[in-house]
Amino acid sequence: MNRYFSNMSRKGLFAAVLAVAVGAGAWIAVLGTSGNVTADSGMSPGFVKGTNPSKPDPKMVEEGKKIYFRKCVWCHGVDGAGDGPGADRLWPRPRNFNAGTFKIRHTASGELPLFDPTKPTPGQNDLFETVTHGLPGSAMPSWDGILTEQQRLQVLSFVTTQLVKDRKFDDKTETVTILNLADKDAIKQVAYGKESIDKGAKLVVEKKCVECHGTDGRGDGNPFNLKDDWGFPIQPADWHKCWNFRGSRQDPYKIATIFRTMSTGVNGTPMPSFADNTTVEERWHIANFVNSLCERDLEGNPLPIDPLTDKPKTNFVVPSSPAEGEIPGDPQDKKWQDLPRRQIAMGGQITHKPRNFVNRIDDLWVRSMYNKNEIAFLFQWDDRSQSQVAAGVTVTPIEEAPPKTGEENSIAAKQNKYEVYNDAVAIQFPAKWQEIVPPEKPRYLHGEEKRHVDLWKWEANGTLKAYTGSGWDKPLEERADSTGKLKLVKSEFKDGRWTVLMKRPLKTDDKDNDVQFEAGRYIPTVFFAWDGHNGDAGLKMAVSAFYYSILEPPVPIEAKVYPVLMAVGMIIAEGWVLRRRAGKKKMMKKS
Repeated sequence: MNRYFSNMSRKGLFAAVLAVAVGAGAWIAVLGTSGNVTADSGMSPGFVKGTNPSKPDPKMVEEGKKIYFRKCVWCHGVDGAGDGPGADRLWPRPRNFNAGTFKIRHTASGELPLFDPTKPTPGQNDLFETVTHGLPGSAMPSWDGILTEQQRLQVLSFVTTQLVKDRKFDDKTETVTILNLADKDAIKQVAYGKESIDKGAKLVVEKKCVECHGTDGRGDGNPFNLKDDWGFPIQPADWHKCWNFRGSRQDPYKIATIFRTMSTGVNGTPMPSFADNTTVEERWHIANFVNSLCERDLEGNPLPIDPLTDKPKTNFVVPSSPAEGEIPGDPQDKKWQDLPRRQIAMGGQITHKPRNFVNRIDDLWVRSMYNKNEIAFLFQWDDRSQSQVAAGVTVTPIEEAPPKTGEENSIAAKQNKYEVYNDAVAIQFPAKWQEIVPPEKPRYLHGEEKRHVDLWKWEANGTLKAYTGSGWDKPLEERADSTGKLKLVKSEFKDGRWTVLMKRPLKTDDKDNDVQFEAGRYIPTVFFAWDGHNGDAGLKMAVSAFYYSILEPPVPIEAKVYPVLMAVGMIIAEGWVLRRRAGKKKMMKKS
């Protein structure tokens, strides 16, 4: 559990979480206002009255239509209803423009977003920023560098006038109330620090945020019962992955982004605005706390973000560090905590049926260490649900649903309705990697007949087995003797996160099928993960690209001893020189 939550009474937290029915808590928090948090003008502090935008020039609309039908129709559909040919295989779903409901805004809850076809000013043109930066954590990409600034304004001119059908941006009855983050007096930012973070940790309990986002903020509080305004399943944000915040504008560690979301809410979702039941200061405390949960490096610094993926930059080398003595069995042991983590980027397996278009595990965190006898791998990943096959259930991979948008038996219709299978994780190595000449590798998906792989798979029912993979189209074959050499040290699900620690001897007698580890050599490695509540089984899974595991050579004893001996020698030599000089000076004085 996060260090801030751990300082709070567990019983108190549990009582707070159960104070209201699950799913209703966020709205009760909004209605349960205490204190004067609304300005005399009727607007919450920091909000100012805006004006309705003017209609775009008809030429802008016409040019935007051409762009829309070249670039946007495939996801958003001919009529902008979020039902394009690719919609059913995307999650979250593409935006349905018709109702004029947009999530990311600087406007008050329920209002239309800011859009001005003539002014692409940051903070004053919500829709332009969405098209420019995309929506991280979804299939909506950044169009900056693909469409010019003028083209982005043109396509938005078409969308806002022709595809938003239930409302009109220039309708004078539409209120425009803008969160003015530039007003430093009304929205005085609270400095990021321990005191503010601790206050935020208490506020997320008090305001019922934990009922949806979970006690440790991993989005596991209410993962199955929430739906958006269009009836599709929706999951609470995982605060530990700020790079997936939809409105992060490619700046995931920016605290003001979280403050904006707390102030405006997320239209079309169960996430409400907290502007009317919290003070400005309280929202900054919450924003600071949420930001503190986002993953950081060992020194506490934000992870570097790759501008092409909007995810943490990938290091494709997974180091295994040498350890003296026994490898600790407790993942909280200092030896484990001091090791560098590698984030393993995961994507849905969409090469062979049944394909995983709706992937719910987008990364793993891996550490590894070895001693003279064995090697250990520590896996951790966020999962909003603990999934395990019920007694009597036979695991059979699902039949891939047809690509029908929201219709019966479609992918969207089946979300949260799958048979529950085991959560699982696996790591795969070429069985005879020494014989493969780089950059050649076996096929990433279970190898191939001439280059078979050694795959270790853990499942939530407590099993850890070794398999031989000889191709994606052939069943994995368990090797009983090799399974006996694997040791499951720990598997635990807690507060929306799995922790799995496994070991195996560095060398085995079965050199044809068991991977043999050698220090200083790069071994091609692939990772797999399954979310049991997502119907994941067999080939329906999350998979990584190729990474490279390497056992870092231990530092020779000479490298540790020689520098000390040299330093001591230098000190002695310098002392000897100084004593001789002093002796000569005395002799010269006497003479």
